[in-house]
Amino acid sequence: LTTTDDLRVKELKVLSTPDDVMREIPRSLTATRTVAASRNAIHSILTGADDRLVVIVGPCSIHDPVAAVDYASRLAA
Repeated sequence: LTTTDDLRVKELKVLSTPDDVMREIPRSLTATRTVAASRNAIHSILTGADDRLVVIVGPCSIHDPVAAVDYASRLAA
């Protein structure tokens, strides 16, 4: 390593694997049903069985919670 490598790194932490997270936080029956119903609804829309539209909107990440709430409020209006 040179003296310019990782100058701003204070610490490293190992991230949990998806399997670890799923074991630590098991999904509820309600969450499972919500995901299944949503997937079925989207499938129906995409295949033309449902005439609604699927609209995907939103920021790819939230770094400003206040702005995110404002954005969500505007979408809901």
